[in-house]
Amino acid sequence: MGLKTDYKDAMFDGQRRYRLIPNEDGTYSLPDETTYTQKGDKFGANDINATNKAINQINHVTEITLTASGWTGSAAPYTQIAEVLGATEDSEAMVVSALADGVTETVQKAYNKAFGIVTSGTATLGNGIITFKAYKKPATDIKVGLKGV
Repeated sequence: MGLKTDYKDAMFDGQRRYRLIPNEDGTYSLPDETTYTQKGDKFGANDINATNKAINQINHVTEITLTASGWTGSAAPYTQIAEVLGATEDSEAMVVSALADGVTETVQKAYNKAFGIVTSGTATLGNGIITFKAYKKPATDIKVGLKGV
């Protein structure tokens, strides 16, 4: 279920109108007596909480390690399955680099080669797992990030 995207502002001609009604305790009530040409939608805590949760999910990165020995299949495409808590068919994850900062050039080259192999394949999410398919087996373990899961 997506976030509501059809909010409407209240519309009226002229100024808002309120009825001033004295209460028994010395206060006043101000019921809205405006004649609206269009009723507006309410935006409350549930709406902003859902919006913030969606934004936080978009920015969240889940790291997983794909091992060189974890690829299965005797011919391309090779597959590897990893557990990703919260992943569903509707998740729109993006694979991002999880190369550690400060690695050697040799490690960086091996990582980039494996990352290129993984990202040139395909991946499907659902039921808490992700299935990667690669058309060549990476020779090294690789840690990747899934942004949006």
